Formats: sequence, C-alpha cells, structure tokens
Amino acid sequence: MRIWKTLAICTALTMTLGMAACGENKTVSESKAEETSSAAAKTESQAEKLPETDEEWDEAMINTAMTSYGNTKMMQDVIAKAQSGEEVTLAYLGGSITEGISAGDELCYAKLSYEHFAEKFGTGDNVKYVNAGISGTPSKLGILRLDRDVLAYDPDIVFIEFAVNDGGDAEFQNAYESIVKTLLQKNIAVVLLFSVTENDHSAQDYMKQIGEAYRLPMISYCDALRFMFANDRMTWQDFSDDQSHPNVEGHALVARMIDHYWDTVMDVEPEGEPMMPFEDVFHPREVDAKMVENDGIMPVDMGSWVPSSDVAHFTSGWSHDADSGNDPIVFEIDAKFLYLIYKEVSGGNYGDLHVHITLDGEEYSDRNVSVVTPDGWGNPQLTNIVMEPSAAKYRVEISMAEGAEDKQGQILAFGYTE
Repeated sequence: MRIWKTLAICTALTMTLGMAACGENKTVSESKAEETSSAAAKTESQAEKLPETDEEWDEAMINTAMTSYGNTKMMQDVIAKAQSGEEVTLAYLGGSITEGISAGDELCYAKLSYEHFAEKFGTGDNVKYVNAGISGTPSKLGILRLDRDVLAYDPDIVFIEFAVNDGGDAEFQNAYESIVKTLLQKNIAVVLLFSVTENDHSAQDYMKQIGEAYRLPMISYCDALRFMFANDRMTWQDFSDDQSHPNVEGHALVARMIDHYWDTVMDVEPEGEPMMPFEDVFHPREVDAKMVENDGIMPVDMGSWVPSSDVAHFTSGWSHDADSGNDPIVFEIDAKFLYLIYKEVSGGNYGDLHVHITLDGEEYSDRNVSVVTPDGWGNPQLTNIVMEPSAAKYRVEISMAEGAEDKQGQILAFGYTE
C-alpha cells in the first residue's frame, strides 16, 4: 500500500515554515513580491475562504500543484494508445530527486506515478518505465544525455525535473528549452515537474515561461508546499529529511500530485493551437545534442590515459595513468558546440585538467578546467569548450594541468551538436 495515499496525511501537518519565493530569474525582492501575489490570487480563485477540514486542505494542496494542463491532446492520444493495448513508455528525466534519493527505486515519485498510470490506463504489461534521474545533474547535462538515457527507449511520455539543480542564467534556460523542444519535435508528450529546496531555491519561474509557450502540462510541488507552509499546515521536515530530497512520505505526496493529473487529464478539453509549430522562448541551441563515451569515439592518441572511469552512469570514459607520464589524450571531433564532461571532486589525489584545442592547425583555445571544487561530490560536471555558428573539425588535447602531472583525472564523455 502506498504511503500517504489517503487523505489522512494532512492531520499530521501542523508546524509552520515561513514562506519565501521559488524564483531565480528576478531579484529576491521582486520574486518574493510576485510569488506572494500569485499565491494569494490562486488561493482566492480556489475558494472564497480557506479550507477548514483536513480533506479540504488536502484537496487545495493538490489543486495548487496542478499549475496547468496545457494542450491535452498529445497526452490524451498517448493514454488512448495505452488503453488500446499498445506499448507505451514513461520516462522520467532529472536529478537526484527523480533518481529516488531518500526513498529508493520502488518508493520514489517516478515509480509510484508510473504504477498509477499503468494500473489506470494499461492493459497488462504494455506500459514500460524508464528512470533517467542521475544525482547532481542539471538540464545542461540532461540535454546531452537525453539521447542515451531517454530517447534510446523510444518513450511516449517524458517528465522533466531539474528545478532545484538549475540556476537562472541563460545556459540553464537554453538547455532546458532544448530538452523540451527536442522531445516535442519527436512527438513525445512532455510534463514539467517543479521541485524546491528547503531554502526555497527553484528555477521554476523561467521553466513556467517555457511551459506556457509550448502549452505543456505543469505540476509544481514548489507551489503546493509553499501554500501549505504559508498557512501553517505543514513544515519542510514533514516533507524531507535533508535540504533537498523528499523523504518516503514526500515522494508519495509528489506522486499523488501527478496521480491527480492522470485522474483528470482525460476530462480536460484540448485548448489553444496545436503543440507545433511554436516560437522559441530562450533560443535553445542544443536541440538534438548527442553524447559520446569511449565506445562511441576513438582517440587519435591515448597518451597517458586508459579507457575507464568510475562515476555512476558514466563508466565508459578515460582516466589519467600518472605512472605513464603526462602525455595528452587526443581527439578529433566535428562539432558546432562541444562540451567536456568530467568528474568533479572536493579533494583527494585529483588535479585540474589542461585542454588545448586547435582548428586547421591554428590554436583555438588553451585553458585549464577546475576539477577540485568545494561542491565536488564525485558527480559528473561539464564545461563548454567550443561554441561556433557552424560545425568544424577540432583537435582536442587533454592532459593534467601544470603542477598536477602526477594527479588523477577523469574524462567521462563529450557532448556535442553538429
């Protein structure tokens, strides 16, 4: 039996937490003012007065999370496909929240909401499940691994959850919209899920702009929690055991918000223009990006490197072998945009990388990449090393930086667009 799948959950939610805005695109004061105004307007539209019973509070919370149904036609078509017995695949793309940290593979929101869909619309085992959540990954990495981790499974529906891993600058905006546009161009139904941390960090403001422009369904547990916190019906500790991740009960609550969408979407008439064509919001540049590891690209010269890496989900990279010296590993790559994906750490025997790039025999760039940072937890990180209006063949040489010749370093993959 699923945890918190009954309306009795609200009886335990009694403590208070001050309300703050869930925005990163504007100044703090502007975001707080706008979010407070938006929350007040939404509450007033739901009812002339605040809920009174636990059941009414629960209903108001779930309704607050349902930000928008968007144009329902694409989702209704997928549901009809599942109901007819055809195979349908649900994929969930995001960071550690989607991966299921604090709840596990079976009790994470992704698995629970998939099970509800399969039970409600499936005809047996025709509904498939893909969890593409990876800890520490933002949308900038999500667009690069989209092909490997999501599109390879031919999904019909993809949830996107990056609101707490993304910032508000242009790189995140472009990458997030690139994910959305890539999926829609392949006729895949998209649902946007907006998360939030204990200190109210969320990138949902610009994500909502993208969702509105593309007429997508949007579910915000950020808005739902803020609504409950502001009315003294819930505290962060009811939802999470750390600063970011829903606990078991929290994951079940998020799943209930998604289940509400599944339970009601077939009753909502499609509105507005079809999903395509559409206008870009932030001019996405990584649409149809690809990622290659050591099984997809052959170095021109291995130098002092060996084909291995040890980061979860990134075990097909290259590692520096300090005993062999500091000769660079060399690649020749055709690309318009090129990203280096590497292992970021907070200490240990790791050193910075040195990246030297030439184009047609002329130096293009020469720089160091910082591998050791206070926020490094052994997760994949990426940096842009080429950005041009058209594709060309670049020679990329990577070695350990000066002073780190005897240190460890790991190249996990390259991301690129042609």
